[in-house]
Amino acid sequence: MPHAAPLTPADPREFAGYRITGRFDDPRSEGTYLAEAPSGGQAVIRILSGGADPDRFLQAVEPLRGVSAFGVAQVLGGGVHDGRPYLVSEHVEGPALAEAVPADGTLRGAALDRLAIGAMAALAAVHRTGVVHGDIRPETVVLGPDGPVVTDFGLVQALGAVDTGPTRSVGLPAYQAPEQLGGSPPGPAADVFAWAATMVFAATGVSPFAAGTVAMTINRVLRDEPNLTAVPGELGSVLAECLAKDPADRPAAGAVLMRLIGESSLLQAATAIATGQVPHPPAPPPRGGRRRRALLLGGAFLAVAGVAGAAVYLVAPPRPAEIRQAAAAVTPGGSPAPAPTAAQPVTTAQPTTAAWAKVEKPTSEVELAGTSVTVHEHPSDPVKLSTYLLAKQPFTSYLRERSGNFRQVGTAEQAVPSPDGRWVALNPFIKFVEADHDRVRLSNPSTGEQFTVATVEKPLQTTFPVWSRDGSRLLLSIHDPEKELITGFVLVDPVSRTATAVQAEYFDHAARPFTFMPDGRIARGFSDGKRIGINVYDTSGRVARSMHWVGGPQGTSWFSPSGALFATYCPRGDGSICVWSTAEGERRATITPPAKAQLDGWFNEQHVIVRVPHKKGARLQLVGLDGAVERVLADVPREDEAFLRFDPVAPK
Repeated sequence: MPHAAPLTPADPREFAGYRITGRFDDPRSEGTYLAEAPSGGQAVIRILSGGADPDRFLQAVEPLRGVSAFGVAQVLGGGVHDGRPYLVSEHVEGPALAEAVPADGTLRGAALDRLAIGAMAALAAVHRTGVVHGDIRPETVVLGPDGPVVTDFGLVQALGAVDTGPTRSVGLPAYQAPEQLGGSPPGPAADVFAWAATMVFAATGVSPFAAGTVAMTINRVLRDEPNLTAVPGELGSVLAECLAKDPADRPAAGAVLMRLIGESSLLQAATAIATGQVPHPPAPPPRGGRRRRALLLGGAFLAVAGVAGAAVYLVAPPRPAEIRQAAAAVTPGGSPAPAPTAAQPVTTAQPTTAAWAKVEKPTSEVELAGTSVTVHEHPSDPVKLSTYLLAKQPFTSYLRERSGNFRQVGTAEQAVPSPDGRWVALNPFIKFVEADHDRVRLSNPSTGEQFTVATVEKPLQTTFPVWSRDGSRLLLSIHDPEKELITGFVLVDPVSRTATAVQAEYFDHAARPFTFMPDGRIARGFSDGKRIGINVYDTSGRVARSMHWVGGPQGTSWFSPSGALFATYCPRGDGSICVWSTAEGERRATITPPAKAQLDGWFNEQHVIVRVPHKKGARLQLVGLDGAVERVLADVPREDEAFLRFDPVAPK
């Protein structure tokens, strides 16, 4: 935001518990100030004209409080103090677009792409909360230190609640949709129009409807076509659609975002990743265009199909034959597989020693909003659905709260809660929009605290997030999209907010991510074209142990709840599931699952979760180590609508 000017003698020094430290010029409110919040930190407080109905104003502001969306300055609060309504929002350092363009020139190339994608991602996130912005323009888009941020979220609603006049326009005519100029309240389509006009300003330095007077500008908005001759590449055609006179002809914010990043659906790529055929972004053409903007995705699609910890995502995992086929073309690190560090034990199935745990019949059904999925549960289930992700627009991630309800926590992000419930890791699908490094966002559900941690630099990306069992560390695999290899791992400490990247001694196919061992060590599957097994790594990236006889593990959900056992596809490659002791590497059971079943994870010490396809969908079933099907965990009539994640129930 612009630098705050010194206070004048007429300005307040304190208001509603906020210490006023500077002022901004804002014609829409009697006073817009930089303030210090009672709890510390800077905020922007807008003191509106008096005479408002307190109940009406609070009713308008309350839904905006706490709404957290990527790239949006958060509304922190609001109320009525001494008869004056006020609104408090997050303060964002950096110049507004209206200042930056005249001072530094128009935006081109990657800078313009990042602005367009970042601002549209923020707008799409706002729309998913059920609210419109109503006043997108160069003054309300701030070039913050972490990328573009849309400010003044909620101001239109607040002004509407205190305005007793017939109609009040809060924006600039050159950036308002025709229906707004006609007196209609702004809707989502009006925001899309205003965003497009603002992007034209960023690219050209002027509004697409600029004219000599306000009346002439309004006439151009209502009747003339926008001037887009100086807007480069395909972005110009996207903006032209968004500037249609009829709001029904404008695309929705989510559709615009997907078009900007060059991909209309994440599902096809996610399925390819899960089957071991990992795509990577194409090489950019010599000049501009959609394919170059698609590079901003980086390894976005790889994250979709991640399987973490004891979790399950409803995506088809790699089958043994597919793993061997991929491995034949890729020798880990260009070197032979590591020499065995322990003698291979006799692989005769032995009974498990743990007491047999009963699987209760489900007593409730959970319907997932936005899908046709039904989850069947019993209160005593040790593993329950923790998050789910819509596989198509708007690609929303939902987190299950302790109450059992689901709430939105991300957009185009893979949500991975820690075992203790303290943290949620949000791994973005869209890479390198705001910077040339990848990052992961961490959120504390109980306090609302959130922050981002940088992981690796472009072109590398971090994928497949998985938490240690004590929740103290987050592990991500490093993916090199140019070589289609996972080359190392990153350890993130949420307390210190730091990340350590480690290059592994051996590289392997991108379908073989790293995971945590129950004791906190790090492991991954490997294949040298002859043998398929697992390697255990120390924190320096060197192999400390190899079990080359156990077959191929699935994703990152190998280990039983106690950690005493792990499961793989059996080495003989017939689709059976082998269960091994973690300490000795001895086979303890061999499971013959239902036909075409895919291993997805563990339910308890004697039951695994398998995905069984049927017709157009699938079922998640619980299968005992004796091969008996105990019950259905989830029904998915259409497998292309959501990714499900099941986690051990967090302690209360």
